[in-house]
Amino acid sequence: MAAFLRPRGPALAADTLHPWVWEPAAPLWAAEAYQDAVLAAARTVNRRLQQKLGRHDVGETDLCMQTFDMKEPVDGKPRLRFTGDRSTPSWRARQDGAKYTSAGAFLAIRNLAAHEDKVNWSQQEALEYLATFSLVARWIEECTVETTS
Repeated sequence: MAAFLRPRGPALAADTLHPWVWEPAAPLWAAEAYQDAVLAAARTVNRRLQQKLGRHDVGETDLCMQTFDMKEPVDGKPRLRFTGDRSTPSWRARQDGAKYTSAGAFLAIRNLAAHEDKVNWSQQEALEYLATFSLVARWIEECTVETTS
């Protein structure tokens, strides 16, 4: 009875996650290989980031830290930029947030999935990790590449 009286929360459908995340994860998810599904999604997001920037010279965490950094781009190190007024605190907060969120996703989620033999993630935890990479993928796709030229 108590379950029916509580407000019902929203549901997150995995197949509505960013395609860079769900497409590589789906077959592994169906096999209940959640750790492998998250790892496949993280690897795909990393590859897409590398492709967008034309960079394959650093690991994903460093690449995220450099890519979303507010410093001006330098030769061989383009930046990703959100649209909007760069002089506002909101724009700067979003740019910094993307830098730390994306780097943190690779550090805290991808590295664990890649380097631990077996993690005991529930289906819900793994779905939340996929959602994190979906957010990162959306930001990568949304941003424009800024170069020195």
